[in-house]
Order: sequence, then C-alpha cells, then structure tokens
Amino acid sequence: MQTVVSAGVISESREQFCDIRAGQMCQFTTILENLEDTGGLVVEVVGDPGSGKTRMLTRFADEARRQGYQVLRTCCTTVTQSHPFRALAQLLNVNPAKCSDKQLGELLPLLRDLAISSTDDVPAPPRRNPGDSRCLMLHRLRHLLQDHARSGLVLLIDDLQWADPGTLEVVDYLLSWPVNAPLILVVAHRPRQSSLRLHNAFGHAVGLGTARRIDLPSLSLAESAYLTGLREDSEKLLGLHRESHGNPLYLQALAESAQQSADAVFDTQGLPPGWFSSRLLAELAQLTADETSIISAAAMLGSRFALEDLIEVATMDPDRACRATTRLCERDLFRAAGPGHQLAFRHPLMRQVTFRDTDSCWRRAARGRIVAMRARTGTPAVELAPLLEEVPPASGDEHRQVLAQAAHEIMAADPATAVRWIRLALRAVPEGDEYSAERVDLLMTLTRAQGLADATRGAVQVSDEMLALVPAEPRAPRVRMVVHTALLDCSLGRHDRAGHLLSTEVRQVGEPDTDEAAGSAALLSVTRELVACVSGALPDADRLRIAVQWARRSGDRAVELGALCLLAVRQVTLGQSAEARAVVDACAQAADALVDTLLAGHPEYLGVLGWAECVLGRPVQAEHHLRRSVMLAERTHETHLLPTLLTQLAAACHQSGRFVEARRAAESAQHVAPRTGSARAVRFAAALEAAIAAQTAPDSGAAQRAAMLGEELMAVVLEPIAHDGDWHTSAALWLADAVRDCADPAQWATTVIAAFGEPGLLRAPAALRPLACEMLAEAAVRAGRPDPRWADRAEAAARLSSPGHRAHALAARAHVLTGPEAARQAAERYEEAARLFARAGMTGQQARTLLLAAPRFAEARCPLRALALLERAYELAQRSGSLALQKRIVEQRIRLPKPPPVRRAPQTPPGPGNPPRSVPAPATPEPRTTTRLSLLTDRERQVAVIAGTGKRTREIAEQLRLSPRTIEVHLTRIYRKLGINSRAALVHLIAEMG
Repeated sequence: MQTVVSAGVISESREQFCDIRAGQMCQFTTILENLEDTGGLVVEVVGDPGSGKTRMLTRFADEARRQGYQVLRTCCTTVTQSHPFRALAQLLNVNPAKCSDKQLGELLPLLRDLAISSTDDVPAPPRRNPGDSRCLMLHRLRHLLQDHARSGLVLLIDDLQWADPGTLEVVDYLLSWPVNAPLILVVAHRPRQSSLRLHNAFGHAVGLGTARRIDLPSLSLAESAYLTGLREDSEKLLGLHRESHGNPLYLQALAESAQQSADAVFDTQGLPPGWFSSRLLAELAQLTADETSIISAAAMLGSRFALEDLIEVATMDPDRACRATTRLCERDLFRAAGPGHQLAFRHPLMRQVTFRDTDSCWRRAARGRIVAMRARTGTPAVELAPLLEEVPPASGDEHRQVLAQAAHEIMAADPATAVRWIRLALRAVPEGDEYSAERVDLLMTLTRAQGLADATRGAVQVSDEMLALVPAEPRAPRVRMVVHTALLDCSLGRHDRAGHLLSTEVRQVGEPDTDEAAGSAALLSVTRELVACVSGALPDADRLRIAVQWARRSGDRAVELGALCLLAVRQVTLGQSAEARAVVDACAQAADALVDTLLAGHPEYLGVLGWAECVLGRPVQAEHHLRRSVMLAERTHETHLLPTLLTQLAAACHQSGRFVEARRAAESAQHVAPRTGSARAVRFAAALEAAIAAQTAPDSGAAQRAAMLGEELMAVVLEPIAHDGDWHTSAALWLADAVRDCADPAQWATTVIAAFGEPGLLRAPAALRPLACEMLAEAAVRAGRPDPRWADRAEAAARLSSPGHRAHALAARAHVLTGPEAARQAAERYEEAARLFARAGMTGQQARTLLLAAPRFAEARCPLRALALLERAYELAQRSGSLALQKRIVEQRIRLPKPPPVRRAPQTPPGPGNPPRSVPAPATPEPRTTTRLSLLTDRERQVAVIAGTGKRTREIAEQLRLSPRTIEVHLTRIYRKLGINSRAALVHLIAEMG
C-alpha cells in the first residue's frame, strides 16, 4: 500500500510501518506457515525503546488471526514485577471464551499454587497433591498449555523485561521443554533492561533451535526517507536521521517537532509533540522520589553528567543517589557515555521532556548550584550560558555577567546565539543610574552581534531602538551609544544622519565642567570630525585642537590620538608635507606606546593613522598600524569598520609590493563587505580583490578572468568614489593604480582621465597628486596623446615631499619622454625613480619601474644594462609574489636585442706585400666595455651582469640555481677574459657599460 506523506510529517498507518519492517514480518509469517511441522516455538523480538516492538506484535497478532490461530496477548509493567505470575495469569485469562471451563479451572489454580510456592514470606496452604514438587507443577503447566494449543495458539507478551520472576521461570522452562503442539510464544523485550538469565536462556534456545530471534535494528537512511516522505539526499532528512539514530519513534517525534516554532533553549527546531511527551512522562511517573530527583538533576546538567555532579545538584546523600542512579540505568533511562564514568540520557528528547516537566522553582535553585559548581572548576562562560538560557536569570542576578562574557566569546562563530544571550542579560540588569554603563555596554555588544547576524542595517535598527531607551543622564554611557550608532550610520554612507546625531549630542553636552564631561565632549568632537572627513569635508582644526585639550584633561589617550591623527589627515590633504610628517611621526609613536586595551574601543583611529601614512608614501608603517586596527576590530566585533580597514590594508600591502598579503586582505574585505549592507563597499572590495588576483593568479586563465572582473568593476567603482570625500578618493586612486597592469590599456586610460583629470585632480589629497599625475601621464601616453603638463604638475606636487612622491614625479616625466632620441633620458629617470621607490619601501612600484626602464635602455643601445635591470626586477617580483609581473619581465627579456658578434682582425702579420687592413666597424657601435663583454659565453655574461650589481657569490648561485663553486669558476674565467683581477674591477666595468 503506497502512502503519500508530506515532508516532515509521519504517517501512523500500520501498513507503512510494516513496509519498513517487511523482513521481520516475513520471518514471522514463515514461522506460522511451518508451525504444524515444527511444533511449539518461542519467538524473541528484540529492540530498543521506540524501535517498534509493540507495533510488530500487533501485526503478528493480525497475521496469526488471519491464518486461524487463537491469539492471547498481555503486557508486563513495573507493577506486575512484585506479583508472581500476574502477567501469565492475565495472558491466559484474556479470552476465556475459547477456553473450556476445565482448562481454565486447571490453569489458574496451578498458577496460584506456583505463585504461593515462590513466596517465602507467606505460609503455603496444604496442596491438593502434597507430592507435587515445583518442577512437577511447571511440567503440569506445560501439559495444560499443550492441551490448550491443539487447535493452534499464539501467546504474545510485550515488555518482558518488566515480568515477574515467576513468569520468567515459565518462559525459561518452555525454552528448555517446548510443547509438542502448534503453540507460539512471542515475547518482546528491551535488551538493555533484560536480565542476564533471560539473555542466556534465549541464546541457548536459539542455538538448540527451540527459539527464533527477530531483531528490530535502527532504520537505514532509505527507510527513514520512506517513513518521512523526504528525499534520501535532502539535508533535512540527513539531520533527522542523525538525530534520531535511526529510531522510528524519535524520528517521528523529531519530524513533527520540526513543523513547530524553534526551541532556542535546546537548539532544536521545536518542542516534541504531545503524544511523545505523554508516552515518556508515563514512564517517568513510575519512578520513586529519589529517582525523580536524580533524573531532574541530570536534565539540568545537560547532555552528559557524572554521579558526583548528580549528588551535588540533587543535594542527596551519596548512597541514596548511587542507588537511584543505578536503578535509572537498569531502566535504560541513563546510559554510559564516554570515559570517566559519564552518563547520558537514552536520547536527548528524553532530557528535553524531563526538563520541561521539572518544577520551575526547583530548576532555578538547581541552576545556581550548577553554575557555582562549574565555576569552581574553571568551566568557560560559553559552556555555562546554555544552562542560564534554559533557566534565565531574574533581575539583579549576577549570572548575567556570565551571559555577557559568553556572548562576546561566541559572537564571531554564532552571532545569533550571542544576540539571544545578550538579550537575556539585559533583562537581568537592574534599574537605576548606577547600572547605566553596564546597560550601554550590553546594548553596544547587542548591536555588534546583530551586525554579524543581520548585517549592519540590522545593527543600526537595533541601535536606534536601544538609543531611545538610554536616558540622557548619566551622560557618558549615552555618549558612547551615540558614537557607536553614528559610526554604524557612517559605514552605510548615511553621513548626514550621523553628523546630525553627533551635533545634537554635542549641543546637549555643552561646555564640559568636569573631567568626565570633557572626555565625553572630546569623544563626540573627534567622531564628528571623523564622519566629516569620510563624507568629503576637511576636519576642523580648531575643534580638533580643543578636543585634544579635553582628552588630555580627562586622561583619555586614545581619543587624544584620534584627534591628532585627524589633524595629520588635514595637513596631508592640504599638502603641508613637513608638518604632516611631523604629526604622523608623533601619532605613530603615541599609538605604538598605547596597549591594545586602551585602543580596543577605537580601532578606527589606527585606521586613520594608517591612511595618513599610505598617503604620505609610507606603506610599511601603514601596514603595521592597519593590521593592528583590523585585529582590534575583529576582537571587538566592530564589523562595520572591517571593509574599510581591510581594503586599506590591501592597498598598503599592494603599495609595499606584498601582493600575496594584499590579496588575503582583499579577500577578507570581500568576505565581510556584504555584512555591512553597503553596495559601495561590496563593489570596491570585489574590484580590489580582482585586481590583485590578476597579479597573483598562478595560471593565465585565472589571471585573465580576474583582470576582466577588475575592468568591469573599475568603471563602476571609480565614478561614485572619485566624487566623494578624501578617504574614498584615495581608495579610488589606489584601486586605479592596482588595476593599471591588468585592465585593458585603452579602457584604463579613458577611465583614469575621466575620473582624475581636470577638475578631478583638485579633489585628490595634495599628498596623492604625484601618484594621480603620474597615472594621468601614463594614461595620456596610452591614449596616444602624451601631455608633459602632467609631469610638470607631478614635479610641482612632489617638491619637498617623500621619496615615494618624488619617484612618482620622475616616473611621470619618464612616461612623457617618448621617441628614440629621449630613450636614455627616460630610462635614467625610471632608474632613479626605482631607487626612490626602494627607499620608500614600495617594492612593487620599484619592480614595475625597472621593467619600464629596461626597454628604454635597450632602445638607447644599452642591452646589457637593460638585462641587468630585468634581472633585478625579476628578483623583486619574486619577492613580492607577483606572477603577472614575473611573466612580463620574462617576455621583455626575450624581446631584448642580443649584442652583435665581434669582428676579429686577420691573424696574418702586416708586411710589404700584405698591408694592414682595417676591420669594418659594427653596424651598431657600442661602448668598448660592451665589446669586451661579448667575449664571454651567455652564462658568463649573465654571471658578470649580476655580479656587477654588487651581489655576493652565494646570492648569485641562489638566483641562477647553481652551486657557489660553479659561480667561482665562471668568475675566474670572466676575470681572465676581461683582463681584470677583482670583483670591484668587474663592478666598475659593468657600471661603465651603462
């Protein structure tokens, strides 16, 4: 029979259940069909609770009746254990209509006599047959059953593990002496709760052939799929099957509970259905008071527990607790679980039902005992929080601090759980001004967790709601909440809203009259200027100087650092290079002197410092401070700051030529950007990651795909960012610099000229205009319209500036020096720019500039000098991890012209009949040193060029992958052929070569 079942809902039809137990049903049917030939037989049905033993007995009974057998059935309970032969008497008296009066009259008195003979404390009345022994009475009982089964009889006993000793004795006797009649005794029992004697008896009988065993194992995945109606490969079925352990009862309960609302306490999909709870509660109702206390304590302790824990939580005498625990294990309510004598419930659902049935007041008291007990052993807060969630703390409960600590620890891995725990802790914070700071701390933690769980927009919504709940006094907690909300708004691009919120709060604070008020005013003022800076306005110098005074008055060194960093940004933007460098140096020194705990609440200040250092051309220092900023933001879960900080870190690493680290940072930025809800942050992070991936991708296909993505996103990102504030304009410049070698040259030139040409150049910070002008000069050359004005402006912007800025100015001039006549002049400017980039720690720019210089030297007829520059560029590209740059260097090396061979003079000495003849000059004359180097082999020339750069023997060997001994041999031959006798002379010779 095919039954259609909706997903997650179990059909309770017997036909469907028997479809999955068809093999066991087939065994029983075969036994019935052969009963006339085999005679009496005992059938053992074995399975754990919930495996379907009772349903199988019902199907057995139906099948036996269908074949014409008389069926008698009973079930043992814990009540029958203390009444000898009660279960057997009930069985034989179930259907007296088919028993003759004579048979009933003999069976029941005989059972009564057996019961009396097995009771020691009750005097036995005189038997009707004094000579009968107990063995004879069992023999007579067997004969009576045999007479009763002449026409076929099926006896069914369920839950035999609860049977009284007398009934077990009869079953044991029938296993040893089966009746010679068509009688089947079918007994079902739980193997974990059955006595060892019963197991031995059945094992022996199965071996003799007088009994059959039918096991009900756990369901397979296919059987679970059939029972639930779910697809076998669905994630939902896999979860249900795993949680139920293949047990049909638990599978049904879990599937039905999945249709209910989520149960956050037990981290399950819903509460167990009522029928399931009633079934388990009926089993628990048979427990004694001690057993109930122990099982309630176990439900409070969690998934695993030890006897010592049960004793302390239940506040019970150890001996009593041990006896109660032993009985619960015998009932299969507890099972051994792992090492250390730990125990667990038969199934987690049983713990859930037990917990719900426990008195709430008792639970609260037990919760306190458990927390105190585990705190003594150093249990982490994350492990204590689920217990506090099950029994939430009331107002004023100190356990709220455990919830807050646990939420902080788990926030990154499971923000949704952190949100629940923080809300529970908030409910326990008492009313009163003295608790305002604690309440605000929890509210800020809640917004951070909400930001991780539901993006920054969700955090802003929560923050707005919570801000309305924070009173105006005391002022300091509210100010912290306002600043946090404003930064959330700023990360979403809602600068006007953030500025309005901060300005309103500044007016409320007014002129500070206390140190605490001065600290609040300084924090608000610095944050307002930071928002203004991000939105495109210059930070107000007067306000920042006043904020510095307030911060020093309150002793807040972190806020003082933030004000100084923003002052440095202002000077950098205005082009006040000398003043900016001095302030940035002071800020870097102050930041390095502050410990993380002081800066943990303001990682954005280190981000501002890192940005200023990047603009000043100090990528190494910027990377140091930005990495620390990212670390603090991650530790404090300031998710809304991470995209900006990570993209700046990627730009700093790219500037310093650390492309592998730059790609890692860009990938992290791309991963966290969607959490902010800012489309701009997502696009920018994707573009930057694609651009850097194009330089580090190991295969050309991946590099080409990354380059295509970078081209597509560059035009989308640059347009809105280039017209925004200094922060984003700087980011746009760095992005354009990152994609210039992987994007289409014509498209890159068009986009850069449109974004940063007039009047866009005026929007760039003054310290970044050398970079902008250098890119504009290259873009103009790529567009076929070289424009020396960009080189002039780059040189003007880089005057009295840092080495990196002067290097960009030299590169800009080299870009516009086109044509063969200016080749050497351009090459020398490129080479000087490379030296300046090296001083600034910008390895990537150094390698790229050397690559640009090499073909210009070759054009100026200096191929060996070009080769030396390419060797150095390749080494730098290897160090930086730029595979794309290495490939371009190799391609350029192949295109370099080789020196022409030397035309030697004839060896015949001149004489009267043989006048001396001049040797024709080479078609392309070169310096004398170049002609001398042509005497060398290719390998010797390669070694000579590298040695001429000043490298040591071991370094040359590592670069050429040769042994140092081989390099020494080559150098000896080089010295002999060139007529020199030292490394210094070789360096001088190579320098003369040009």
